[in-house]
Amino acid sequence: MMDKQYFSSGSNLRIDLGCGAAKKEGFTGIDIFPYPGVDFVADLEKDLNFLPDNSVEEFFSAHFMEHIVNFEGMMKEIHRSLKPGGKAEIVVPHFSNPFFYSDFTHKRFFGLYTFSYFSSSQKNMRRKVPCYNFPFEFEVVGIKLVFKSPVGKLHYLYRKHIIQRIFNASPRMQELYEALFTGTFHCTEIRYTLKPVK
Repeated sequence: MMDKQYFSSGSNLRIDLGCGAAKKEGFTGIDIFPYPGVDFVADLEKDLNFLPDNSVEEFFSAHFMEHIVNFEGMMKEIHRSLKPGGKAEIVVPHFSNPFFYSDFTHKRFFGLYTFSYFSSSQKNMRRKVPCYNFPFEFEVVGIKLVFKSPVGKLHYLYRKHIIQRIFNASPRMQELYEALFTGTFHCTEIRYTLKPVK
């Protein structure tokens, strides 16, 4: 288990936030529980004050952000600690995932525009959302809708990734999916790539 000194060592930090027992290879795993593979135990709901400003090369987070209550505070801390040119890869359940609602520890929903509220550029989206003048900003450089095989008659389409290819063909097709098809084809998760605007 690491102590806080590790994070001030000046190394190129790559952090897996809320890694659980499935830490991404090559990353330092942080979680509130001391699962196998967790390198540093911390209550991430509070803050990331153990990370120096502009110290993190890359954040990765898979199925963690939906558990966060203070979401704006978390995004502010990620922005503060990311290096200029660094990136954050965030994977969360899409709001149309029917299994999302079963987990009472899930605190929020995610859709195509969620992180656009932290961005003033929104160059690829037809629908523009307000930026709310947060004291920090991200550029949304990538969004991918992920469809995994459900049971039933649509299994073949999902298994061959036909649905995924169609609705990720362009930002317009992603917007079309959320506007018209979420009740027909349930999206399992959504993956965002963000870069801090410094």
